[in-house]
Amino acid sequence: MEKTIKIKGMVCRRCISIVKDIFQSQGLVVYKIKLGEVTYQEKEASALKKLDELLREEGFEILTDRQSTIITKVKELIENELINSESHTKNFASLVTENLHMDYDTVSTLFSNTEGIKLEQYVIGKRVEKVQEFLKYTHFSLTDIAFQLGYSSVHHLSNQFKKITGMSPSHFRELQVAIEETVK
Repeated sequence: MEKTIKIKGMVCRRCISIVKDIFQSQGLVVYKIKLGEVTYQEKEASALKKLDELLREEGFEILTDRQSTIITKVKELIENELINSESHTKNFASLVTENLHMDYDTVSTLFSNTEGIKLEQYVIGKRVEKVQEFLKYTHFSLTDIAFQLGYSSVHHLSNQFKKITGMSPSHFRELQVAIEETVK
């Protein structure tokens, strides 16, 4: 049976290699592995205990259901905030604190250690994905998009977008139009 678990402390490609080696040394088939997560063929519970010991020796930790739940809630909070808010009046740290009733720094550290990316960078990446959706599927101006997604200015949106995608939002929209015309 296939099982996916979260692993705290995976922060680089070398970590992926070490964790994969640990799983394979225990006779476990790894189907998929990425920073903070391993999908493998599940065996008896005693194998998981030994696996946990070996991972801890290397500085990793299998996350408990509570920790996984926190990560899931943070991701859902980000998605909901980007989908539902028409104007973002609170910063994300405040939203995390209010909704999870936990200190932002604690949540941020858990997220970074688990997902292999800083929480702030994850949020920026999700916002840029949303900008791409708006540019691709709407005719909203950059000013409207910036307001909709809580950017302080069009300039701020453009800088983040270019840093993540390597192109300006207007160039991205032009490419989408060109692709659409080619498909027709």
